[in-house]
This record gives sequence, C-alpha cells and structure tokens, in this order.
Amino acid sequence: MTTCTTRRACIAATLFALSCIGPALAQDRVLVVGTGSTFRPYGFVTPDKKIVGFDIDVMAAIAAQQGMRVRFESTPFSAIFPALENGDRDIIVAAVTNTAARRERADFSNPYMAVRLSVLLAAGVAATSLDDLRARRVGVALNSTGDTAVSALFGKTSNAVRRFENTPLMLEELNQGGVDAAVGDTAVLGFYQRNNPDKRFKLLPDARFTQAYLGIAVKKGNKVLLDRINTGLRQVIDSGEYARIHQKWFGTAAPPLPVTAPN
Repeated sequence: MTTCTTRRACIAATLFALSCIGPALAQDRVLVVGTGSTFRPYGFVTPDKKIVGFDIDVMAAIAAQQGMRVRFESTPFSAIFPALENGDRDIIVAAVTNTAARRERADFSNPYMAVRLSVLLAAGVAATSLDDLRARRVGVALNSTGDTAVSALFGKTSNAVRRFENTPLMLEELNQGGVDAAVGDTAVLGFYQRNNPDKRFKLLPDARFTQAYLGIAVKKGNKVLLDRINTGLRQVIDSGEYARIHQKWFGTAAPPLPVTAPN
C-alpha cells in the first residue's frame, strides 16, 4: 500500500482512484428508460401489468448487445422530456419522432423506425384528403406530431380539432362516434383498424404527411451513452434481430433505415 506524504497528495490519489472506477460504476448502474404505455403496438401495458411492445423489444435488444442494464418506466408523454432533462430518466424510447424542436431538448440516436402520419376515418365519412375534413371533428393526441400537422393546416384554435390526452382516448372517441376522424401514426392507426374490423374504419393516407423517423433520446451532451445506443442498434439490425422484432409487432418486413436521420 502506498502511503501519502501530504494531505494534497492524498486528495490527488483519491481523485485519481475515483476517476478510474467512475466509468465502471456508471456502466453497472441500471439505466431508467422512459417509455409509453398507451401507444399500441410501440408500448403498452398488459393485463398482468407488464410493459411490452416494439419499442421495448428494440431497446432491450440494444441493451443486451451493449451489456447495459435497463429498467422500463411508464411515463406520460407530456412529462417524458422533463423527466429526461432533470435526470429521472436516462433514456427515452416512446415512439418519439425526431424533429428540430425536440432536438433542442435532447440528443437522438440514429433512426430505429420510419413513420408517417395518416387519417383514420369513421364508417360513412367520405374524404380523399385531410382538407375535406375542415367541417368535421378531427381527433389528435395532445402535443403529438398529428396535433402539430392538423393545427398547421386548420389553425390551432379551429373548432374542427379535438385534442385528447393520449392516443387511446382519441381512438375510443372515434370508436364511440365522438369524432369523425383521427390523425396519428400510420402503424398505430392500422393496428387499431385491424383489431376493430366490425367498425369499418378506413385508413386514409395524405400526401402532405412526409416520412419521418423515430429516435431513441438521451440527455443533451451524453455522447457516451448515445454512442453505445447507436452501436447496439446497428448490431441489432445487422444480426437480423431487428427484422424479427418488426415482423412480430407489425406483421410486415422491416424497411431499410438510413444510417442517420435527415434533418
């Protein structure tokens, strides 16, 4: 054992030792992943209280590739970025579209899913585009990309726009006839349509909705964690595991993904 000859030398030795073990301790720490629990099939809670879905499987596969320990915590979307910023969550994977506004609050991984908005029409509602619904009741999830898109077209104060706290509430209102259409992620709306065939919903694409990408978010400046997530994602894609997860939840072949998301 080395004996410190002065108090300053002891402090220096202690700091050096901490700098050496710090990364190991950080690596061993369980990382808290904020995820959605109301957004089938990306993330939802089963009757036995388990959080499951496409997002959960992808993040779990990345963690396994990188030797990271993670714990998934259901987090309301309205609170998910504040939770990341204040350190309550280390990672966000909740079908979060990588947008310029969100990049001001978090750093995003390479894309793990290509997404596009669509309109889900109630039976008997005739429309060929979103423009045809200006005199109708159009449901959106509050602060979602659907909310942003519809508000930009109709105006934020338009009486046509009906905002709901989350997507299940929006879809239930469509189911009950409280709105004539709902705007949201194509995969989510398609999943709901397939599981409610008796309702005769119609899925309507609209050319104004451009393709976007989902990303896994970390606190701004956390490059070490972001690099591990990107490396793990590439390993999951290259191994074929990503394709199996995509087939499991969406029933279709996984589309090719860009290495990085276009801005």
